[in-house]
Amino acid sequence: MTTATVCYWKQLWRWTTSNSLSNEELTAVLDKKEIIDALREGLASYKPWKKEGYAQLQTKHADQTSLLNVVHTLQNYMDVDCFQIWEILKHYLCDISYGTTANALKNIAFVDTRPTFLLPNIWNFYYAERLFLLKLLQYILQHKDDRGHKYQTLFCKIINDIGLDKLRESLIEQFEKVLYTAPPPRRIHNEFSSDTVRQEWAEFKLREKVALLQNILLLADEKPFTDADFIKLFSLYKKHNFGKNLGYNELLEQEHKELCMRLMYLETCIFMVMLAKVDKCRNKLPAWIDKTKEVVESELTQLQLSPEHSPMLMGWMLLLLQSNEHAKLFESQYHHFGATALKMRLFEFLHAMISSPVFSDGSPCASLAHRHTFRFLNELCDRFDGDGTISNQPGVMPLCSLLLETEELAAEFWTLMQKEEGNGVVSLWNTALEFFPHNFSALSVLSAGLAKGGVNSARNLVAELKSLPVYTEIYNPNTVPIMALHSEEAVIGRDHYPLGGPTYRIEAGSKATIMERKEGTMIHYRTPYSYWTVLNKVIEQALDRKGHHQHDVSMTLQRVYEGTKVLKGVLKALVEYKEIPKALVEPSEGVFDVLVRFMKAETPPLLLLVECLEMCTALIPLFPKEIHMRLINTGLLPRIINRHLSPAQYAAGESLDSAAAGAYLVTLEQPSGSYSFLRAYIEMLCTFHEVCDDERISSEIILPGVVLILREVFPSVTEWRYSNARERRALLHLCSKFLNLLLQQTNRSVAKDTCVFSLLYTENALELLKIVSIGNSQLERMMHGETNWTSGECTQHVTTVQRCVAIIMFALRLKSTVTSASEVTPLEHLVFAQNTQKGALRVVPRVASYINHAFNKSLPVLAFRLLKKFAHGFQMSLFAALEMTAYQVRVMFLDRLSDKHETTELKIAILEFVTTCIGNQPGLTEAFFNISHEKTDKTGKDEKVQVKADDSVEGVLSYMADYLGTVKADPKLLDSPLLSCIMGLFHALWKNNMQILIKKLRENSKFWEHMTSPLFSEIQPGLNTYAQIFNVLGIELFVSREKLEPGFKEMLEKFFDTSKNYLDTWIDYIFSFKCRTEEEEMVDRVPVWLGLLTSWKDFTTIFCKCLPFSLNIAHKAKMVAPCMTALLNELEELKDGRLVVILAELHVIMLSNWKEDCFENRKASAKQIDNLLTNTAIVYECLHPRAVRAILSIGTVAISTLDYEIKGNSDIAQSVIRSVTNINSWELEKLFDDMKEESAPKQQEKSEEIPPVVLSLAMLEQCLELYDNMSVGLPQWFQSTRFINKLLCCLQNCLHNRRHYHTCLAALRCLTAYARGPFANELLMSDVDQFLWLKLLPPKFENGSWRPEEWWRVYGHSLDFISMMVMKHGQFFAGDAITFVGVHLEHLVEAVLLPRQFVNLDALNLCASTLNLVVQLVKYESRWRIENINSMMGIMRSISACLYQCVTLILRSRRSSDPALPPLDDNQQSPTILHRILEILHMATLCLHSFSPSLLALLAAPVDVERWQPLVELHFGAPKISYEPCPQLTFGTLLAAVCMLTRSLNHAYHAEESCGARSPRGRRRACSCSPGEPRRANRSESLTSISSQASVGPLLNDRLVAGALEATATLAASQALLVVRDPNVPSRHKQHVRRELASELTLFHDFVRKRILCGAHARSHLARNHLGTWPLPANEEEFKRIQEVKRERNPTMDEESLPPPPPPKRISQDSMREYILRKHYLDKCAQTPTKEPSPVSHSTPAPDKKKDVSRSSKRVSWAETTTSDESLETSLEAIEPVYSNLTDVQINNDEDYFHFMSVVFLYICQNEL
Repeated sequence: MTTATVCYWKQLWRWTTSNSLSNEELTAVLDKKEIIDALREGLASYKPWKKEGYAQLQTKHADQTSLLNVVHTLQNYMDVDCFQIWEILKHYLCDISYGTTANALKNIAFVDTRPTFLLPNIWNFYYAERLFLLKLLQYILQHKDDRGHKYQTLFCKIINDIGLDKLRESLIEQFEKVLYTAPPPRRIHNEFSSDTVRQEWAEFKLREKVALLQNILLLADEKPFTDADFIKLFSLYKKHNFGKNLGYNELLEQEHKELCMRLMYLETCIFMVMLAKVDKCRNKLPAWIDKTKEVVESELTQLQLSPEHSPMLMGWMLLLLQSNEHAKLFESQYHHFGATALKMRLFEFLHAMISSPVFSDGSPCASLAHRHTFRFLNELCDRFDGDGTISNQPGVMPLCSLLLETEELAAEFWTLMQKEEGNGVVSLWNTALEFFPHNFSALSVLSAGLAKGGVNSARNLVAELKSLPVYTEIYNPNTVPIMALHSEEAVIGRDHYPLGGPTYRIEAGSKATIMERKEGTMIHYRTPYSYWTVLNKVIEQALDRKGHHQHDVSMTLQRVYEGTKVLKGVLKALVEYKEIPKALVEPSEGVFDVLVRFMKAETPPLLLLVECLEMCTALIPLFPKEIHMRLINTGLLPRIINRHLSPAQYAAGESLDSAAAGAYLVTLEQPSGSYSFLRAYIEMLCTFHEVCDDERISSEIILPGVVLILREVFPSVTEWRYSNARERRALLHLCSKFLNLLLQQTNRSVAKDTCVFSLLYTENALELLKIVSIGNSQLERMMHGETNWTSGECTQHVTTVQRCVAIIMFALRLKSTVTSASEVTPLEHLVFAQNTQKGALRVVPRVASYINHAFNKSLPVLAFRLLKKFAHGFQMSLFAALEMTAYQVRVMFLDRLSDKHETTELKIAILEFVTTCIGNQPGLTEAFFNISHEKTDKTGKDEKVQVKADDSVEGVLSYMADYLGTVKADPKLLDSPLLSCIMGLFHALWKNNMQILIKKLRENSKFWEHMTSPLFSEIQPGLNTYAQIFNVLGIELFVSREKLEPGFKEMLEKFFDTSKNYLDTWIDYIFSFKCRTEEEEMVDRVPVWLGLLTSWKDFTTIFCKCLPFSLNIAHKAKMVAPCMTALLNELEELKDGRLVVILAELHVIMLSNWKEDCFENRKASAKQIDNLLTNTAIVYECLHPRAVRAILSIGTVAISTLDYEIKGNSDIAQSVIRSVTNINSWELEKLFDDMKEESAPKQQEKSEEIPPVVLSLAMLEQCLELYDNMSVGLPQWFQSTRFINKLLCCLQNCLHNRRHYHTCLAALRCLTAYARGPFANELLMSDVDQFLWLKLLPPKFENGSWRPEEWWRVYGHSLDFISMMVMKHGQFFAGDAITFVGVHLEHLVEAVLLPRQFVNLDALNLCASTLNLVVQLVKYESRWRIENINSMMGIMRSISACLYQCVTLILRSRRSSDPALPPLDDNQQSPTILHRILEILHMATLCLHSFSPSLLALLAAPVDVERWQPLVELHFGAPKISYEPCPQLTFGTLLAAVCMLTRSLNHAYHAEESCGARSPRGRRRACSCSPGEPRRANRSESLTSISSQASVGPLLNDRLVAGALEATATLAASQALLVVRDPNVPSRHKQHVRRELASELTLFHDFVRKRILCGAHARSHLARNHLGTWPLPANEEEFKRIQEVKRERNPTMDEESLPPPPPPKRISQDSMREYILRKHYLDKCAQTPTKEPSPVSHSTPAPDKKKDVSRSSKRVSWAETTTSDESLETSLEAIEPVYSNLTDVQINNDEDYFHFMSVVFLYICQNEL
């Protein structure tokens, strides 16, 4: 049994041509005996099949029945050994996926094994492999002598091992074998189920012949052929008649004609090269000719010759002339060879040969053909052009021009020009000079070729054309008189102007030569002149509109065309070096004029216009604006009429005028199939875009071009008619180039947006995807048909696909610029389209197929980046779209990672794709990680699916495990890009919370030690790995929290260990910003140093809260100080705004978690904050919004924390307030500008973002708390900056604008702080009422922009501000406040009554704010009554109703399901709402006190009862649900409130006892009750407690309840006394009042007796108006005032003689009445205006010395409020007259106010008043 080795040539081609392997790696691959032998044998390495081979193969692979059948069928048609076919089959299985021949058969699991599928595919793969073999040999031959090539030494060794002679013989034998191969029989169609298989076979055979001949051509240039090889090869040429008689012509179609022409041209060229390389030794040449003469001449002397014989005839004749023996026979036998060749248009044939694709593809073969043809032409000219014979032959000048376009040959031409003899083609140049300008074409054609030969050639050409030696024209005796004629020499008789103008003058006496030519008698002037002068004259003739010049227009235009080609070539070469001679300016101007003149002709000369446009394009790099100005108004280029449309409208073609360019496309180019003008126009667009970014050029040139291309060209480019395939390929290439350039630009433009929209939404999306989804197999098949696989125009197929892939990625990336990022565009729909019409695209699997691409190593990388974009941006399953199994995905993608020969770029692209799939593509993620789903229960309905990871090494886990081992062993290897990508996989897993996928790795106890090892080794700058490790640590810490793995916790402790330097090292490194450069960075790429800082910020955010151990101040100081220092430095330099953002946010994070620990040195910190705010104020406009927010937050917290340090340094204090105010001024000015720009209200988004102005105002509010009246100069500075006016203007403009809702709140809070602070006086002079009163009227809620709750907050803050102004300024502001109440009466009443409709905090807060304002205004009741009594009465009625509603709500709060209650807000807790309701009840009661007579006045003195209107109805029923607008307050409501509040206090007291606050026994011992009733007291106590628990809901603040109870009881007592003392009230009503008070207040009396009298000493807050048991010092001021009052009452009384008044005695009711009268009188006498009370922070006092900045902090509390002198409680607050300066007053529990009220109620009930 034999085994034949077959190489995988496609893989070897990829490795060799990619240049990605090192020399050693490629040597290990190529320098093997079997490969060298296969290269030498070539196609013969595929051995013919043997009969016994199949049986042996069948025995070896008996289990592969389906594959064996395929092999059996193939060997019938391939004539290849079955073992080699088996190897080819395995290579095919590797090609469609990936793998090696050892494991290739595994791929059969996902391959269609039907013979109808495998047979044609393996057949095509086999013939492709043959081509790869020949092309690899050609590549080695081409570069074995290229010293600049990476593998030149290896290639030389391989060729030397093979041997040139052996290789030549082998190639000839292969060519012979291919030539004689018969086509497969027709039955193959049935076997392969294909009708085209034989045509495909013929095409492959033609390609093999072309490839073989290219190799033979290279060898022919290396070493002369022997006569035997020459004869054999020439005989083979004759055998198939130089490609005309192949033996299977019937299988060929029209498109195969070019392949046959390639064969003919290659064989002709090889013949010429073989003759040129024959050894010219005198002894050897005749013998060689004699041996080959018969074979050659028998072919060349036949009667019917073909064009390809012409170079053979001429070449053979030239060879014979080099042999002395055969040269003698030239005249007799071989002279006609040359004549025959010339008659057969030799030079036209050579021109066609050199222009053919096989010799114009830029390959070494093409260069070789150009070089030998040039030398062939040189020899011809040397021998036969002495008399101009060759120069006058048709086609010789274009041929010479084409050859001179090569830089190498152009340089050789200028070298030959320096020679005196043997200068070859220079004779053609001389002939052209001799007959110029009569023969304008010859010199122009040669010059055009030389102009393309490089910059040196162009410079030499300009120098030659500047001074031409001879001017030739037809001799006219009438215009040129001759003075003397000697032989052919003549003397000119007078001045002659051949060009008709002074630009060129032949002076009289000049010599000239007159000669007879075929065209007539010609005169040659020897006066030098310039080519450009003649060209100017020709252009002038072409532009002659009036017919002054008699000339042939078509001939003139032809001359202009030829001259423009020369001008264009010279300009293209010199523009790059900015070397434009002045002589070229005038012809350039003339070309512009020609373009404008003939563009609108009836039959425009399109080729001329193309040259003119290309000349304009050549000048664009130097003069873009000038070219733009000349072209824009000509009507030649498309234009946009309306420049104010949207990208969608432009993409639809609106406002596009296609102008002359569009007309040419439709009328001239599409019918002809040639699109030269369109290509020139697109080239111009590309040049404009590359060299200039001027806005006008973009809108007037680029934008119309984009619209034209995307509307008319790109969607139809594949459907147009073309004269040849190369035209279509070139046009597609140009379109993709332009679109790619446009989308690559960094700045945004309308043209770019239009392009993006068109690619996403129009038919361009389908065309783009058609190109991208060609698929690798089709693309490689297209490349197989090209002659050059590595460079030149032949690679345009691949380049176009690459650019289209890039265009799709650009379009998807820029999608958000033209539409919503969440919207699915037609392009995205097409990518995953599955319907029958468009499903054939199969974009995803065909893009994935490019991973196997063999001709360009960049295409697979681009394809993976596109797949990455699909995976990241599309909400669809990429795994389903790939149409692969999980195993196939792993084989195709992941197995390449372990291939040492694969390019690093592709491996990185694969790993990035896998990383992107994690979290975005679960299906592919499971495939990559080899996750299997096992169904454990198939019987039940609830089917469970168990997910587990496969234990095999397949999948990504193996690479991740290798990574951990590698970085632990040597962390310095981290700079490997592959290791960085694998770390990116770990990072993606944690980022997407998919750590379970690497559970097996984490089970290793050393996992975290390996993962974090880079943190504890030497830091390598420039790596993103460290940032990813910090991210992983942060995420793991956040997820695990209290359940940290031991290894993980150990690593954290090690990192934060202060005894080690790891933390210090990393802090220093992070804040040093290593690798930070001043150079411009890549777009969309975060630099490594910034990414590391961002990761550290995120890690800090998490470890501040989740670290399992606490950090000491040393830790914190190490992290805070460098951050603040770096932030201050960056603010001073402001080089990178991103860095300021991250640093500021990092500091905010640390500040929010560590608070005061962030300020280790408080004085230094205060100075730093001052610097921070100062620098921020300077560069505020340049900062990013995120940086602004963070810095403002830092400032706000720091000012609050460092208040003493800031106040202690006046310079810092004043600097801070100035900086803060400057920032706020800038924000307010910006706000004003924004409001001016707002043309229409924008739709408010649900997710609002707090604007920076809100934060800046909050910082100012905090700042204002620091200052007092000692702040020197600040009030004047505030006044000079007029900041208050700015703030009021801001409010005036923003109040009704929903977009500025948060700004309004902040501004109102800030105004409230101003009103409270030392700068409040300025507010009095600022016309607050003019700014705000009308603006504070509520907006309309119908349009949906405002919600009522939002306006309630704004309105509540405004009422707080007004309240504070009244408190601060009293009478000075009371009038404005009363005006406000009058204007807003309706809305204030509505606010007070809000609890009747809504029971949520917003509504209650507004109600409380309104009552707060009323509480302040009732101090000025008399003024209010005078100025606006209606508003006062309306407010009071609503307050009465509000009180009624509050009592009702509190009573019913224990019944949560009561349908009569208004709905409670779900987001608010019931205790909070009840607390607020109780505060409102308290405030409402206090407001009503002002409209009820004083309790003490009613008790102590006669009262004018008629002056007071009763506030309470004589109704004692429980409060009920009332639907009246303002229900009347009743005694029943007040008494119910008193009882309810009493129960609440009793319940709180009982709860305190239950918790062991004090024992009942101790309480009884302290009690003054009768000892004879202990059991009764206990029983009553228990009943009361039970009653309290049953009747009161949640616990309330007992201090607040006590205050409310006091106010409510006082109001009830006052109104009861008013009733019983009113003589107009019937007695029965009075008796009713007494009876109800006696019966309803039993609970209150019992509470006072049991709780107050017995336990007040332990509950100090219940003794509200007592001073306690400490000594009271004498209040001298108060004592003096009392004495003054006494003297006024009794002036004769002596101060000294007054005895001290006796202490009050409470023996009887009369003594109590006497005491009250005296107390009331003294209090009234002692009342004097004192300083206004300041509001306290909250009903529950905050332990912090600083006030809370929330809104509730600015509202007056009603639990512990000490009200003003006008309030009711003043009488109870006043201190009893001092009897001596130092008297210890022991206050008894009997004197408590609740006891007093109990006595008052009993007094009312028991006495007739």
